[in-house]
Amino acid sequence: MSSTPRPTGALGGVLYPVLFVASLAAGAATAPSGAPLATPYSDEDTARRFLSADPEALHRSLQLSSLLQLLSAIALLAFVPRLADFAGGRRAGLVRVAGTASAVLLALSASTGWVLSMVNRTADLPLARTLLDLTFITGAAPAVGTLGLVLWQVSRTARESRALPSWVAWSGLVLAVASLLSLLSLVAEPATLLIPVGRYLGFVWFAAVGITLWRRDALPFRHE
Repeated sequence: MSSTPRPTGALGGVLYPVLFVASLAAGAATAPSGAPLATPYSDEDTARRFLSADPEALHRSLQLSSLLQLLSAIALLAFVPRLADFAGGRRAGLVRVAGTASAVLLALSASTGWVLSMVNRTADLPLARTLLDLTFITGAAPAVGTLGLVLWQVSRTARESRALPSWVAWSGLVLAVASLLSLLSLVAEPATLLIPVGRYLGFVWFAAVGITLWRRDALPFRHE
């Protein structure tokens, strides 16, 4: 028996990518000019120049981007129950667990970024570097990889039930594989190229699914 959908929950699929992209844009617009981008693979000199180029600008940039990223994580968390309902049956549990884990990791990344904005980067370089690495690692491969499980389960249901456009179902399966393989970046730097594939192309998938579910009057899934 179908149930009435909650439009606000479905729109979380749109707000999640919109707010995340906004966090990147706002962070880039307020970031220190000329400072190199630092990642866990950067050497100490690059990290030091990133953290000390313009402390005030970096403080504003990290706080603004962290706020918007946290809101993005909340939007994803609101969307997860709708995706679980769509998947139905035995798949619903995995969608709930993996989707919630991804949202929590994203929120942790945002929170760590905010803490980093409060650290005296010159006096506490080792601590700042640790927070910088933690911000990156929680919001990158682990968050994208766990979300890959969501894409896989939901896309399988969509393909079997034909409840979503075929391109959404098939692209979701491909993006799920890329997202899961991005976890290899934890041990192999070249695999970091898969992180933006799973994340940014995944944004299109989430927006498409969110809009489709929002426009429907009933959840189109089959219980297994």
